[in-house]
Amino acid sequence: MPKETFHNLPEEKKGQFINAALEEFAGNNFDTASVTRIVKKLGIAKGSVYQYFEDKLELWLYLKEYCEGVKMSYVRSVNRADFDSFWSYYRAMFRRGVNFDLEQPLCSLFLYRVGFKESSRQVKDYLDSWKKKANEAFIPWIDREKATGAFDPSISTGTIAHFLVTMSISIAELLQSRYKVDFDENIREGKPLFAADEEALMQAVDELIYLFEKSLK
Repeated sequence: MPKETFHNLPEEKKGQFINAALEEFAGNNFDTASVTRIVKKLGIAKGSVYQYFEDKLELWLYLKEYCEGVKMSYVRSVNRADFDSFWSYYRAMFRRGVNFDLEQPLCSLFLYRVGFKESSRQVKDYLDSWKKKANEAFIPWIDREKATGAFDPSISTGTIAHFLVTMSISIAELLQSRYKVDFDENIREGKPLFAADEEALMQAVDELIYLFEKSLK
């Protein structure tokens, strides 16, 4: 994780560094991403990066943790008590995910590459860690919802968690195949992943939530 010198940076400089690094890693495979291009964009010495991080992998891991934290803050801002049913709550969390994409495009693009495009062997062991975290986070949540009748109590909590995580991932595939959302084109043009396709996204979400509810009740 970052060295003390990075934590001691003024917030403005820290933010500029994070944004430049995210642009580089969101647009390139880990192996081809260049620290040289990052420092050139910032106008700083290359050695500065290694005063902040041990190596390129440590920088990449920091960006991954940072972006996951930003996205989680969006999702956690949705209050379960504000919704009558689990599924309306679940839909609202997806909506917040769309807000995350539109308002934090660099983080969104970086996480998309991590989840769907990254092929480097050097980071392979880290690519699926978020799925494990999501499964673990869902366990107590699902147990609470079982008590409200949201899920069939005969289905194990672990199975439901795996199903929800896996099906949530499939929304991106549905958007690409059925609604012809071209994520790669959006990335090339510097747009948020979902760009002007929010309506198609929420239609896909509604259709899948309908299937989720029918299959898990």
